[in-house]
Amino acid sequence: MDRNSIPKTEAGVREMIRSYAKAGVNLAHPEVIFNGYASYKSDVLPQKDLYPGIDMLAILIDESHKHGIEVHPWVWVFRTGNVNDKGGILTAHPDWAMLDKAGNELTENESYWLSPCVMGVRRTLLSAYLELARKYKIDGLQLDYVRYPSPAHDYNALCRAKYLAERGIHPINIEPFTKESVDWHLWREEQINTFVAQVASEVRKARPGIKITAAVASFPDQARMNYLQNWQHWAANKWVDYLAPMDYTANNENFRNRVTDSSLKLRNTTLLAPGIGIYTQKGVQTMIDQIGIARDVPVNGSTIFATAYFTPEHMRALREGPWRKKAELPFRQPVEKARKLVEHTENKLLSARTPEELAHATNELGAARNILRYTTYMMQDIGYVGPTRPPINVPDVIVPIPELTIPLVTTAPTIDGKLDEPVWQNAASISLEYSPSGDAAAQPTEVRIAYDSQNLYVAYRCVDPRAERITAQITERDGPVFYEDSVEMFVNIDPKQESYYLFATNALGTKYEALIYDVKFNPEWQVAASVGRDSCVAEMAIPFSAFGIGTPTAGAEWRANFCRNRAASTSGSESQNMCWSPTYGSFHTPIRFGRIIFSGEVSK
Repeated sequence: MDRNSIPKTEAGVREMIRSYAKAGVNLAHPEVIFNGYASYKSDVLPQKDLYPGIDMLAILIDESHKHGIEVHPWVWVFRTGNVNDKGGILTAHPDWAMLDKAGNELTENESYWLSPCVMGVRRTLLSAYLELARKYKIDGLQLDYVRYPSPAHDYNALCRAKYLAERGIHPINIEPFTKESVDWHLWREEQINTFVAQVASEVRKARPGIKITAAVASFPDQARMNYLQNWQHWAANKWVDYLAPMDYTANNENFRNRVTDSSLKLRNTTLLAPGIGIYTQKGVQTMIDQIGIARDVPVNGSTIFATAYFTPEHMRALREGPWRKKAELPFRQPVEKARKLVEHTENKLLSARTPEELAHATNELGAARNILRYTTYMMQDIGYVGPTRPPINVPDVIVPIPELTIPLVTTAPTIDGKLDEPVWQNAASISLEYSPSGDAAAQPTEVRIAYDSQNLYVAYRCVDPRAERITAQITERDGPVFYEDSVEMFVNIDPKQESYYLFATNALGTKYEALIYDVKFNPEWQVAASVGRDSCVAEMAIPFSAFGIGTPTAGAEWRANFCRNRAASTSGSESQNMCWSPTYGSFHTPIRFGRIIFSGEVSK
């Protein structure tokens, strides 16, 4: 429940909760700590009085409990401010800021963060959460932004000094893709891990029976690599009672992949209520579909983000559809909940007459099994479970960063998915010779690159002896085309900055573009794709205006990588990824982007 979507009056708050109860909602996450402020009177944090004259949280809790709705306030952890306001904590303690290697406080998405290495940060945040648990009759606490903004952080002076004292090496001097880089990664993860453990221990003591939850990044491995957020580790140590991965996508198959991956990785060490991002969707049907997918996997529930986008149509669809019967929360008396599910399933089996009815019964049995496995794990005395090694590759030999000079052309190609024009013969050419880990590429891929005064032109020819099996289904812009047969281009126009752009397309020519991971970046550009007898071709024309610049000057240097994804359905085995510069991990590794230099000379 976004703070600005909560009504400003007592009558409004109560009416909102009553309407949600009618829609089948059984748990609410009101946003009450954000940007280093509290929305209520606090002795720990400065207050942002968004609800003058009322105690919004007390009213919301009172009305929610009347309708059997639990309240687990949503609290920000390490993110603390934005470009317009550094936030209530950082304004008072500027030396508590998280920093990147260059000493910058402000991240690429214009946010400020607190360093988890600083004891003052940890004491302040923990005190705020304890105050909240003691002051209000809350049922749970949901942690958000309990991570780093990127692997390029944290070089706060106190953090650097602490690591140097403990490990004898200065973090600034650590080279990527080395044993030392793995140790540095694990050490920073541990700053987050120990804080989650401390919050769980102290808040549970302050309010027995409270549940600790967290909104986390999708895909556990990617969460570790991109945000140093090891939520599998939190679950293994019982520091969280359930997790809500932010599986925000309008593509149902992508949502299924995310939910399935989380379920398989967690192995019932905690409960899962994946997040459904209705802000990414048009209409209400995708929300209904994704609730069904969560039940099919099955997991333990679903979370809807967020009330700012929650319309009467959403509530009606839930009330008349999947939430028409009130559901009970699985983390309260879980064995009893599993027993009820089994009894309900037995009744379904007795009356089942169709495959769909049998499938529903099977899903309910799976849900009961998951709850019992989770309960069994929670009852076991497992002791401390250490973190696994992060998925960082330490290669024996690191392939040098490649370099390419691209020519200026005077005739623009027609973007039609064909490479039959002379301009492509005059373009620079490279081969994608490597897998991300530096092994030999599975299939030949040629990329041609050129530019004129207006655009950067890129063409891929992806050889595949089984091209007739190349399939692509995603047609919606910014859908996850990279899970299909597709190509990607990563571009950093200023090597002094860490931000970069991604342009991708599948075999249908569907557009995907992002500023790092932010898909709100939607410039105008051209793309076309075609599938032939033994290859797939993709052509791109990207205007320099998309980056907010004019024509690059002669000798200008960008960083870039050109990549290809060969889906498992094509090869009949595991998926295969290829790239110009091996990244030794995710394609989103800008320090491994190659160099492209604009020649300024017309190609002959």
